[in-house]
Amino acid sequence: MEILDKEEQFQINPITLPDNKNFFVIVGRNNSGKSTLLRAIIKNQEEGSSYLVNVNRTVLTGEGPPLKNYKDSYNDLTNIAASRDNDNYLRETQPLQDLFNLRNEERQEIVNWYNNHFPKKMIEERENVQNDASSMLLKIDGFPITTQGSGIRATLEIFIKLFDPSIKILCIDEPELGLEPSLQKYLFRALKERASSDKKIIIATHSHHFLDLEDVGSNYVCKRNSGNKISITKVEDNDLQSIIFRLLGNSLSSFLLPEKIIILEGPSDATFLDKCLSLLSKQGFAIHDSGGNGNQKYAINSITQFLKFNKNKLPVYKDKIFVLADKSKDINTREWTKLLKSEKRVKILKKGAIEYYYPEHILQSIFNTKYLREKIIKDYLKNDPNGFNGQQISKTDLAELVAEKIKLRDIDEKNNELFDFLRNLP
Repeated sequence: MEILDKEEQFQINPITLPDNKNFFVIVGRNNSGKSTLLRAIIKNQEEGSSYLVNVNRTVLTGEGPPLKNYKDSYNDLTNIAASRDNDNYLRETQPLQDLFNLRNEERQEIVNWYNNHFPKKMIEERENVQNDASSMLLKIDGFPITTQGSGIRATLEIFIKLFDPSIKILCIDEPELGLEPSLQKYLFRALKERASSDKKIIIATHSHHFLDLEDVGSNYVCKRNSGNKISITKVEDNDLQSIIFRLLGNSLSSFLLPEKIIILEGPSDATFLDKCLSLLSKQGFAIHDSGGNGNQKYAINSITQFLKFNKNKLPVYKDKIFVLADKSKDINTREWTKLLKSEKRVKILKKGAIEYYYPEHILQSIFNTKYLREKIIKDYLKNDPNGFNGQQISKTDLAELVAEKIKLRDIDEKNNELFDFLRNLP
């Protein structure tokens, strides 16, 4: 499909969409050019062969018997709508009148199709069921469609145009408006299944529920550059997760997921760091310990596998993962840096254990000694089980004791590379 840019708003003219596809999804930020693209498509088609359902479609009027004046002026009204340069106007067409002006079998086809795709049933009936001359009503779930929510009211025009044989290209601007997520999924499926060589359907949307996950190449991103020119780019497989993440608001915390992750070697490290992050008011972090439990080589392999998984499976976390590890000959810092594409998010401590960075006065208090931190931890770690000055304390218990006693002023300690790293976290 070739779209001539008559108003010269696009970077490439003409715009082309593949002829062998019948269903297209356009995503992009507000004012990125999505609606402009839909209007350009409509203006490129023969009169009456295309139609745009836009955002001003939620007011339903025209309930009752068919109005002859409305039917006679319908073509003029739709031509006026098609000539608009923007969508900020009140539509004069009335979907209920459009429906009631159809033949019985045409209306029944729409009702049957709706009932095959949506959970709440649609029926037609007379205002007075004992009087065939009384006004017609369209009901969903037993209630008139005019009293339904704006999302359901908005969909009626879409349903009618889907079954209009004269419309070969149907453009729909933001079909998700007013619809709860579950109904958005139903509508997406119903629209995609209706698309054919006789009815191409093009959707502009802000909802991830309308992305075509089965045929990624049917999705396109609309962008407007600094020169106010619009570009249209086909979505590739490796872009899809990032696009969904943006459509969902770019906030992992909205899904009850951590915003950032720190990967450590063992559970005792996690206990201590969790308290430090809390004192520093570093929000949104989750601490992942790699289950080292004294086996540093195991932890290092676990960290490497986690980073490889993130690279391939969780690209939304690609800039949100940090690694903290003790010094070891087994660590391949270069590999971790390559996987994270950053040196700043990898911190390898110069000493062989995180315990060497615990505040000295807290260690002296716990072990009832005046020895310096270096000697306390050196002697503590060389004993099996771990202990110092006659006290045997596991690494996990020691971390918990330190976490109970540490204060914010302790994290201000000078020349403590661990605390420096934590203070500089985003």
